[in-house]
Amino acid sequence: MNTRNLSAAILLGLMMASPLVTAQSDAQQTQHASQAAVLGKPVSLAEMEASLATPGRLGFSVHTSANWQVPLRGLLNLEAPAAKAAGKKDGDEPIQVYLYEFTHPQHGRFFIDTGVAQGLLEAPTRHGVQAELFQAFGLGKIQLLQSTGEIASGGKPLCGIFLTHLHLDHIIGLPDLAADIPLYVGRNEHLSLSPQNHMTQATTDALLSGRPPLNEWGFDKGEAIDVFGDASVYALHTPGHTEGSTAYVLNTLDGPVLIAGDTCHTTWGWQQGVEPGYFTRDKSQNRISLLALKALSDRHSQLKVYLGHQQL
Repeated sequence: MNTRNLSAAILLGLMMASPLVTAQSDAQQTQHASQAAVLGKPVSLAEMEASLATPGRLGFSVHTSANWQVPLRGLLNLEAPAAKAAGKKDGDEPIQVYLYEFTHPQHGRFFIDTGVAQGLLEAPTRHGVQAELFQAFGLGKIQLLQSTGEIASGGKPLCGIFLTHLHLDHIIGLPDLAADIPLYVGRNEHLSLSPQNHMTQATTDALLSGRPPLNEWGFDKGEAIDVFGDASVYALHTPGHTEGSTAYVLNTLDGPVLIAGDTCHTTWGWQQGVEPGYFTRDKSQNRISLLALKALSDRHSQLKVYLGHQQL
């Protein structure tokens, strides 16, 4: 095995959270600066849910930035009873990389997650993605449909980017976006610990370099963040996939929507209530968050749900 293949194999082994990787090998997600978000106020979940019956104010659109294939065992916990009963087996699973866009009549234009920057795929090392990491994470399998730059150029300047979490496939559109745009993440997202962060932290830091500190939502248990104080956008703490994983509820002109992030990657996982596999930091906590979002959806049939990497 040559040096490059050996490095890739080591990376893949760590990504799969091998039992040989101990808790002491955990690393935090990024060393980029973080601060408490000034934007937003805590409200009860009951108050948020009451708002879903009121016509919304936001323009909203979904952009499929790229097609991709990744191992199913990362997207879905194949050891879950439902997955075993269904005979789910590992293999490359087709997924998409999404970018969500909304426009507020007073506060302007925002993205949720970032899609894929064309320049990062063409010259990954220029953006801090070394060859071994590019290979180990299968980034070469990404088929670009619409770059982040193309999406961003189709409207007014962005006023902010709300991130569901800081995994690379949710921030690799940043090279196409202005460095002064505020970034918002869940509480303690930058501190989220995982063995794979040993490989990804430098790249995450590079993608965030030159940008202002991350703004962390001030979540408390049993509360949502009313982002603009007008019941149009809510942030929900959904820990498990990462420490600060965040879902968003938007009251749009076409009805309420739920951006679930990677609390659930796949259509089947959502339908069966099965959490992600080795891509997730804490499967049991992830399952609690997933079932809470499913219960929210069950209580509000008008709520349209968007998953991390597949469509319902």
